Amino acid sequence: MSSQETEMALGPFLFRPANVKVQGRPPLDNWQGPLQFALWCQRASPWWIGDMINQGEDLFGEEFGEVCGNTLSTEMVSRYASVARRVPAQNRRPSLSWSAHAAVARLPHQQQRRMLLEAERQGWNSDQLRKKVQQFVKDNQK
Repeated sequence: MSSQETEMALGPFLFRPANVKVQGRPPLDNWQGPLQFALWCQRASPWWIGDMINQGEDLFGEEFGEVCGNTLSTEMVSRYASVARRVPAQNRRPSLSWSAHAAVARLPHQQQRRMLLEAERQGWNSDQLRKKVQQFVKDNQK
């Protein structure tokens, strides 16, 4: 492991950038918390990245791009930042995926809220929501 890699321990679970080491044989009931943490991070990280990029660029301009380095593709950085900029925090529904929010990003804020709430109530996945958004846009272009 290079000296620049970070680690985080949750009990016997040692989280590293590209793996998790489990020390010993923890009982089954010790696995739920660390697993839920990993899943939560996975769902939240596109928002964290997008919000940090937008706020960093607001504060430091183009100079902030150097902070990102080569950890993500330019395309993904732009996508995370774009969705985070277009879907305000008050419209975001934690129970829905980031992809679902990306599907409504081009809509006006009030319509985003309506569509995301409906997706949550109806249990739509991001593909179903994307189709509903496409239909909404098509119907409103007439």
